[in-house]
Amino acid sequence: MSNQLPQSPAGFTGKLFGKLMEWTNADAYQKVLQALAPSDNERFLEIGFGTGRFAEILLSVTTGTFVGGVDPTETMVQTALNRLIKKGWENRIDIRQGTDDSLPWSDNRFDAAIAIHSFQFWSDPHKSIVEINRILKPQGRIIIAFRDHSTRAPDWLPNPISRSGREIDATISLLTKHGYQTTERIAAGSSRIIRADRSAK
Repeated sequence: MSNQLPQSPAGFTGKLFGKLMEWTNADAYQKVLQALAPSDNERFLEIGFGTGRFAEILLSVTTGTFVGGVDPTETMVQTALNRLIKKGWENRIDIRQGTDDSLPWSDNRFDAAIAIHSFQFWSDPHKSIVEINRILKPQGRIIIAFRDHSTRAPDWLPNPISRSGREIDATISLLTKHGYQTTERIAAGSSRIIRADRSAK
């Protein structure tokens, strides 16, 4: 498998890969939803939304919510847009091609940020958390789901924390330095999920 495929699924092969990931992530989606504990009328940001499946779940179980998102490939943006617009949710979404370290929204815009199996592709996690802090409201929360890379992280992963062999502990340490308190750690098959809540300023 090309190193670029998991990071930037594109074209026909990318669509197939996205569907495979959607199938394998089914349990993680439900556990992330549990950790997120969404309320009606909240605003959510998903970083690396892929096929749009989690956004579909989130919008279907809440009322008056809004989902923004960035994904690095046009293939996934179009796949997710097609999926969500067919549901009639075009007024509840704003999903764009983009990356974790440059989020095209104004300050204090979202109640929560979600990253499902995309954290390992952040090349500068400190910079990305600073950017997430900017767009989150003062009492916002972050939910991160990762594959377990504790002993077998591939060298090509961009995120140095994911390559460190202590991905979860190092991520929690990073979040703590940026004003978050970890409130949950959840297992979902080979994935691990953390929720971190930001202290009000």
